[in-house]
Amino acid sequence: MPDRVPSLIPTTVVGSYSLPKWLEAVRDLATQGKLGDDELEEAHDNAVKSCLLDQELAGVDIVTDGELRRETMIYFFNRHIRGFRLYGPMRPIGTLDPSIQMPDPVVESRVARGGIPLGPHWAFAQAHSRKLVKVCVTGPHMLAKRATNQAYRSDRELGFDLAAILNAELRDLVRAGCRFIQIDEPVWVGYPGEVRAWAVEAFNRTVDGLDAKITLHICYGNYQRKRLFPGTYRDLFPAVLGADASQLVLEFAVEDLSQFDDVVGEFPSTLELGLGVVDVKTDDLETPAGVAARIRRALERIGPDRLYVNPDCGLKFTRRAVALAKLQAMVEGAAIVRAEVAGHR
Repeated sequence: MPDRVPSLIPTTVVGSYSLPKWLEAVRDLATQGKLGDDELEEAHDNAVKSCLLDQELAGVDIVTDGELRRETMIYFFNRHIRGFRLYGPMRPIGTLDPSIQMPDPVVESRVARGGIPLGPHWAFAQAHSRKLVKVCVTGPHMLAKRATNQAYRSDRELGFDLAAILNAELRDLVRAGCRFIQIDEPVWVGYPGEVRAWAVEAFNRTVDGLDAKITLHICYGNYQRKRLFPGTYRDLFPAVLGADASQLVLEFAVEDLSQFDDVVGEFPSTLELGLGVVDVKTDDLETPAGVAARIRRALERIGPDRLYVNPDCGLKFTRRAVALAKLQAMVEGAAIVRAEVAGHR
């Protein structure tokens, strides 16, 4: 059984973990036919075990498999949903810097289930960790926006079909035993009009009927540690509050909580916050005292029973030693404040 999660100020991660160069090399060898599927699977297994060990050494309460089996947060899902062709035209992946580009997947026909291996990947991670393992899933709006759509009249229509597919896959994941699911929609800040018009509804269709804790992660994008979208969280309110999630997981450390009051002031009394307390866009290391100060600042507006702490975003593009050090500072900072809160109760 997983370790018990603290009832006050639990620590977690947003999803991805430092991608080993050796794993990229193994994938290249597999693509060249020099390694077989079994050897590639063994490499993925070892990478996941290593990631889980780092999180446990750091003391993180709720862990992930680091998304280390996923080429990217987009292509992994495209590869397992019928109707997509991978590696289409090069397109900007954000709206701030058009030079930041990747090949877009192409939607060539109506999408359909192809079997996303979320359940087996979760089961492997949970079997190799004493901690509660959550699963992170790229949301339908992100998948629709990061595609060249040749089969649908609109991104909205594509997004709702993707939501139905993801919902079916997540129902299987919950039946397998997973009880903590995070939906990632990092493009929402860049498209507030679409969030109001249809993206929240697509999110709700994605999580409909799931007997699990559902959290929603929103950031400004983090490819190669660069911000990809303009705008602010405030642009998403009040529409984002219509999402059927128990918690919003938000990037705050990069701006030292400058938007915090504007955002949290809109929260209903039951909504939890996943507070970004370490900046993943820099190698500068936070201190436990600095993390604790950010958490205390958050506690001025939200109760400790509604506060989780996490990095701003995923750690894929962060060197492993830096990633581990940031997680250690996060956990130690949370422990400082947790003890303070407990001492006043």
